[in-house]
Amino acid sequence: MRIDRPGRLGSGVLRLAGLVAVVAFAVNSIAVGVPRPWRDEAATHMANQRTLQQLWSMLDHIDAVHGCYYLIVRLWQYPFGDSILSLRMLSVLAVAVGAGLMTLLAAELFGAAAAPWSGLGYAVLPQLTWAAGEARSYALSAALVTGAMLAFWLAVRRQRYWWVCYTLLATAAVYVFVYSALAFAGVALALIWLPSRIRRSAALATLAAAVLSVPLAVRVAGQGDQVSWLEEYHYGAEQLVADAFWGQVGWAAWLGVGLSVLALGHAAWLFRQRPLRGPLACALGWLLVPSVVLATAGLFAAIYHPRYVAFSVPALALVLGLASSRLPGRHRLIAGFLLILACVPALVESRGPQAKPTVAPAMAVLAQQSRPGDGLYIVRYDRHGLPWSFPEVVDALDDVGADTGQAWRSETLKRPSLPVRRIGERLVSLNRVWVLADKGIRLEQTERAFARLGFRATWTATVEQGYLVVLVLMERTG
Repeated sequence: MRIDRPGRLGSGVLRLAGLVAVVAFAVNSIAVGVPRPWRDEAATHMANQRTLQQLWSMLDHIDAVHGCYYLIVRLWQYPFGDSILSLRMLSVLAVAVGAGLMTLLAAELFGAAAAPWSGLGYAVLPQLTWAAGEARSYALSAALVTGAMLAFWLAVRRQRYWWVCYTLLATAAVYVFVYSALAFAGVALALIWLPSRIRRSAALATLAAAVLSVPLAVRVAGQGDQVSWLEEYHYGAEQLVADAFWGQVGWAAWLGVGLSVLALGHAAWLFRQRPLRGPLACALGWLLVPSVVLATAGLFAAIYHPRYVAFSVPALALVLGLASSRLPGRHRLIAGFLLILACVPALVESRGPQAKPTVAPAMAVLAQQSRPGDGLYIVRYDRHGLPWSFPEVVDALDDVGADTGQAWRSETLKRPSLPVRRIGERLVSLNRVWVLADKGIRLEQTERAFARLGFRATWTATVEQGYLVVLVLMERTG
């Protein structure tokens, strides 16, 4: 296989990119359907259980930040269905494509030796293998950012239509996940070391992407309340430098942090070489600026979470690949072994049945304690997407609170439950109804409403595993 020198993507590196993409697809497909779906993934499913008109109306009220992703999922599920495995395989495919694009980007910037290491790093880094197992936009936004960065550097060296490709891919990345815009701080830093002629074209292309993204930014800014839950999330150095890039498996994550520090130190040392300053500034800005900006802003408003910077993890693969490519042959193998050692535990953990924070433990209690034909009432609204996530439990019960109307589909993401006072007719044939609520929700009013309909609480349990859930059994008194 012939691989051309830096700046020339010949047939050899294209074949290598295809091979890396296949490996990435195989690795990230492992047990991807095993974990039970959690709330965020249920939200993806529920967003597309409505007409396009209803979806558009809903996005005007909530979740505009994920609107483009929902439309892509809608197209995907026409041929492949809406099972959790199908939706996650879209993310697996995105990581595979991203790994192939990273191989091309590394070859374009740093040469043939860096290409396979960067591509394979993309395939196995914990935040990206986690994103591959998520029916959410993180894997797709990372791939789009990587594609935009590749188009940018092809435009720098080839001009012509590549500027248009860069603008469109950058805009698409922002529309799939709005925080992706922070990745292009790397482009801004790279401009410092580019010739003025190219600098003008790059600035215009980036400005065009920014202008095209304004409508989304305005809409998302008006829906900031939907991340108010982040006010309860507290982060420190561990979350910023370990969890965000290497997952939560203690020793393995800190081994990864050590590899990151060495790779960043190597990149800083290489910065003395003028031809590498532009590419290195791009990679380092892409890697570091999003975390710094979001973490700093998070001190004043609920805005930061480690998974929100998944789109910057490809830059870590690029920096690690560059460092590995400069090592002697035997030392490259050692570096590769250490990378795998740091990544495998997180991959294994992310593919376990209880890998995601779900209500599975509460559902197990409900399955054990309930009887066929019992009623189920979910306080406030169906936050868990229970019928889709746990059909074997929910289908055996009578969902007495379900809103069978259509109005909610145009205003809220998740299906609400009707007030207890409006479901009296549904309770006539029932002697037992299970009330399910998140721990912390006050149930006194709900229990009084059931009491007025002839029911009283006879059994209560708080399930501490997974999401904290309270189950209350209401039985007919007469």
